[in-house]
Amino acid sequence: MKSLLHKSLTQFIVCAAVLLLLATPLFYYLTKYFYAEDLIDIIEAVEAGNPLPAMDLERDLLVGVVLQFVLITGVLSIALVLMMRLISKRLWIPFDDTLRRIERFSLEGGSIPRFMPNDTQEFTRLNAALTQLMKKNLESYRLQKEFTENASHELQTPLAVFQSKLDLLLQQSDMTEEQAEIVQSLYEVTRRLSRLNKNLLLLARIENDQYKQMEEMDVARTLKEMLPLLEKLTEGITVHTDLGALPVQVEANRTLLESLINNLIINAVRHNVKDGEIFISVTDRRLTIANTSAEVGLDEQLLFSRFYRPSEKVQGNGLGLAIAKAICEYHGWHIHYIYKEGLHRFTVSFDKKEVG
Repeated sequence: MKSLLHKSLTQFIVCAAVLLLLATPLFYYLTKYFYAEDLIDIIEAVEAGNPLPAMDLERDLLVGVVLQFVLITGVLSIALVLMMRLISKRLWIPFDDTLRRIERFSLEGGSIPRFMPNDTQEFTRLNAALTQLMKKNLESYRLQKEFTENASHELQTPLAVFQSKLDLLLQQSDMTEEQAEIVQSLYEVTRRLSRLNKNLLLLARIENDQYKQMEEMDVARTLKEMLPLLEKLTEGITVHTDLGALPVQVEANRTLLESLINNLIINAVRHNVKDGEIFISVTDRRLTIANTSAEVGLDEQLLFSRFYRPSEKVQGNGLGLAIAKAICEYHGWHIHYIYKEGLHRFTVSFDKKEVG
């Protein structure tokens, strides 16, 4: 910070010197009417042979010194204020620019901001350190995404082979009941692993920005097309729909929008009660899915985290809501949760300007 302090001190001294030069006429009149006036009267009286005039030289000197002290203090104070308001503002422009660029930086964007060049050594070192740090973070983030996607791809084939072998075992008629139960349990585990693998792959692809194909879609119409396909999942649960009279047009990737709706409905089914209810509505450019449940309100801070499961009684890998949030963030939408009147309510706002 030495160079910055040295620059500030130098500019303060320059500012004070300029103000002192501008105040030179005041010092001149102060000297003339407080110091020099009495001396001139004494010199004139001596030269003329007249007695010394009556005067309070001590008082005049004291007043002159005090006035000079007040004047110098005022000049330095004004210089300090100017330095703080004008000079410092200019000095901190590179730092403010660095802050703005850091606030706009994101790992998903993948680009490192270019900082404003400046001649302050500390800011230059700070920008260099931040650039290096962001490069390392971006590289780690890229490697992590590649590992997740590659691992998911590599797991797909052995999982499919394992599941097909289990299918063959289940078709055999010479197995005992105990063997059939073991094979069936392995089959369920394989299905869960397969779903987990697909969900991780979906998240990796969203983070890798691989769903760039967008189209104009009607949310209500998409829901109408999907509900018959989800009837088996909602069997035993009463589904109430209010899709509105007007279309809700959004620019979205079809796969991701369908996945968003699918995950929210599956979540409403899994956390429901026997003979429960699900309420689906599309109004005011909002999609709301609410469900009855025996559970109380959930933790909003953890709800959309990966692998978060509020209850071990409910099957699932804890990625459904994380995927829903990732899809909303990818499109610039907002998803909000509230527990009210015994209903767990998830609302997706398709207006990018809204928050929550």
